[in-house]
Amino acid sequence: MEYTSAQITEGLKKQDPIIVRYLYRKHAGMIAGHVRKNSGSEEDAAEMVQITMLQLWTAVQEGRYKEEGKLDRYIFQLAANNWRCELRRRRNRPASSLDALPIDPADQGYDSIESAVVKDQYLNAVHEALGKMDSPCDDIIRMYHLEDVSLQDISKKMNYDYNNLRKRIFDCRKKLKKLTEDILGKL
Repeated sequence: MEYTSAQITEGLKKQDPIIVRYLYRKHAGMIAGHVRKNSGSEEDAAEMVQITMLQLWTAVQEGRYKEEGKLDRYIFQLAANNWRCELRRRRNRPASSLDALPIDPADQGYDSIESAVVKDQYLNAVHEALGKMDSPCDDIIRMYHLEDVSLQDISKKMNYDYNNLRKRIFDCRKKLKKLTEDILGKL
């Protein structure tokens, strides 16, 4: 059975599985053929079919595709543009072979389990020290270091002079360091 572009568009809007299967049967061969003719593998072809169909569905859902009776050409253009972008991406960043990559199952982040434990203890101590700090130091450090609020915004929110706030945050950091060292000393 053949469907009109309007029926296909309406079916995609309603997520009709019959229309989706119809589109795959009708256009997958054309998309895959284009990819294979232009240096693509079978895997590339299958991936481009999926990507193209997903983009078509998204374009219809978002109202970017206007039914003008040129659905076949639109689908081919999506596929061709996607494959061109993929080839350009591969040319600019060639993929390395998995065989060429060194295999080392060890965690690269830590030299040993001991250093991971020490770092964990330190972070726990900082967190505990932050909980013991009084306001406004607690607020300033949380906003600046944990919430990434700029010093200018903090000075406005807390009604501080910007230059005084810079000195204040320095003093608060020293206080946090001292509290952290005290907590670590008890361990």
